[in-house]
Amino acid sequence: MDYLIEIKEKSTQILTFWSSPIGWAPDSAADKLLVARLDWMKDLTNCLDIWNDKSIFLTDGELLLAWANLGALVEGWLKLFYCVYYEDYLRNPKLHKGKIIEPNNMRFEDLKQFSRGILWDKGSEWDNWVELIQHRRNAIHAFNDRNIGTPIEFAKNIQKYNIFIDIIDQRLPYPD
Repeated sequence: MDYLIEIKEKSTQILTFWSSPIGWAPDSAADKLLVARLDWMKDLTNCLDIWNDKSIFLTDGELLLAWANLGALVEGWLKLFYCVYYEDYLRNPKLHKGKIIEPNNMRFEDLKQFSRGILWDKGSEWDNWVELIQHRRNAIHAFNDRNIGTPIEFAKNIQKYNIFIDIIDQRLPYPD
């Protein structure tokens, strides 16, 4: 599917770019980005082919893994955003017991809540989408029954993920 090719191409381009920030990004942001496993994000992006190839024939176990894959990527893009903007993040960071939670250590829930008012508004389409992805991803940890949707729903959310990447990328600063 064309959108999956587009996701892989732009993810590779963006993640490769941000993996070499020395010389133009602030040192504090560069330090965060240099230790980030952006290579793993590229690998996880390539894993989307697994779920796409199985299409509507995903078993429940495969669908759980597919949502976990997508959730890890969404979480990774949010962490990338806050690591790139680390200097800005430090002006109003997420705190726990009076200590700064580094963006690369934030939980998905923290990232979702922190992004309200920065990347989207509470209750907005993107807020609801990120929450859906978070819940479906977390279903992999559940012992009790949880809604994991359908393979068709997963495929539609991959298309929406394509737009999500654009939203993050459009807000990232690039040197002239």
